[in-house]
Amino acid sequence: MKEFIFLNGEPFKERFPLRSLFYGEGLFETLRWKGGLPFFWNKHIERMKKGAGVLGIPFPGDKAVKESVENAILDSQIPDAYVKICLLSQGTSIFYENPEGYSLLVIVREYKPTLEPVRAQVSSFRRSSTSPILKLKSLNYLENILARREARKLGFDEAIFLNDKEVLCEASASNLFWFERETLCTPSLECGLLPGVIRGVVIEIAREMEIEVKEGRFGLDSLKSSVGGFFTNSLIGAIAIAHINRFKLPIPQQFTMVQTALLEKLGWV
Repeated sequence: MKEFIFLNGEPFKERFPLRSLFYGEGLFETLRWKGGLPFFWNKHIERMKKGAGVLGIPFPGDKAVKESVENAILDSQIPDAYVKICLLSQGTSIFYENPEGYSLLVIVREYKPTLEPVRAQVSSFRRSSTSPILKLKSLNYLENILARREARKLGFDEAIFLNDKEVLCEASASNLFWFERETLCTPSLECGLLPGVIRGVVIEIAREMEIEVKEGRFGLDSLKSSVGGFFTNSLIGAIAIAHINRFKLPIPQQFTMVQTALLEKLGWV
């Protein structure tokens, strides 16, 4: 079916990823380039490839994605960079049709590490624990945007989601951990959250350090009564949580140990 597309009143003749624009049908990965490809590059690629299979978007191939990122870094000449890779969906504007192609978008900018502990606000709305979208790093990001904007408006840095069963999930752009005495706790994937690359690495590191790791369903009180918590993602690595709403959290020694081990594994020290 032929479509006619107009932009600002003029015919739009270029091929355009309409499905990503209209429906958020697409995927992304964000990572830190610090002198080279990140240590867990393959995990990012595998997650994007898996998500492309779920959404039916043709995947350009590992080599094509890697070359696109390397060329973008080469052109930008930024040694410590924020990198965002987007796999955009192309095809008809009929929402239930399958994608017909893809575009690959790479964004590079200077990265400025967040060093101070983060102040977090619990979002006023709840996540659906059964949504299939939450396990994809998709361009459908409006819930995250609204939660982060709400938190920032109230003077906080990050937002934490509870799901429809009042169980902790994740933050708007990171996974969530905390210590119950000597045990490292994190919400299980069944709570409705993205299986973050660094989330998996932290769990591996903790077990290597003989720290007990507990994945499960936890209420907000579990976090508030903890000896301290932290957020993780592929840009910040791990960063301590200073406040939950107006409730102050301590920063435990165990966090410093895990953070140091993570930074060493990532090559960021």
